[in-house]
Amino acid sequence: MRQRHAHWLVWLTMLVAAVLSLLPMPDLISYARPAWVPLVVLFWMLALPQYYGLFFAWFSGLIMDVLFGTVFGQSAMAMLFMAIAVNQLHRRLKMYPWWQQCFMVLVIIGLYQLTVLWIGNATGRVSPSLLYLLPSVTSALLWPWLAALLHSLRRRFVVI
Repeated sequence: MRQRHAHWLVWLTMLVAAVLSLLPMPDLISYARPAWVPLVVLFWMLALPQYYGLFFAWFSGLIMDVLFGTVFGQSAMAMLFMAIAVNQLHRRLKMYPWWQQCFMVLVIIGLYQLTVLWIGNATGRVSPSLLYLLPSVTSALLWPWLAALLHSLRRRFVVI
């Protein structure tokens, strides 16, 4: 039997993540908006490291820069730093139980957020605040459900 390679699903999930990142939210809870695109990039890098690696993360970051109107290369560099960490840890991350994966997602998305904060502060667009790390906490809390959803979609559409 011939196997299908439904890699269009990866780009569809990236599009959904970008839309979720752009949806307006009330100011009070907008600080806690999960980092949807980095979470989806993280999942696909863990699930299919032979196809989705550093270039995928960098390109996703460039698309985020265009969509959000940030400094060109800001999200790309932050995604690249995140991808390097995931690339180094992907074999271990797959074997961790869900609660350890959540902690590692907290650290990795926190690295992403700190890089974006650093570049934003260097360009004078963002003032530093600890609230800036709140998306890494909500992303870590969402990780088990998002990973289960994407894993079931991957299995359903035979993305190998």
